[in-house]
Amino acid sequence: MRSDQPLGLLVHQIHEARTQVEQCRHGQVVREDLAAARRELVRALQAYTSALEHRHLPVPSRLRAELDLHRELFER
Repeated sequence: MRSDQPLGLLVHQIHEARTQVEQCRHGQVVREDLAAARRELVRALQAYTSALEHRHLPVPSRLRAELDLHRELFER
């Protein structure tokens, strides 16, 4: 994961991934699509967290909690 990407871009990627997860959850759920969307969301959250840590910036507790939640859901 590249931690030198602009934070704004990483936040945008999180927003896009969250939107994709929500879209997959509505209507007829295709498990493979939802799993792929969740993987992308975890990747985006990890990238943003890593970038913040690399810059010695605090990681909001809600962000850590969301990452933990999605990791737990994905590892089932």
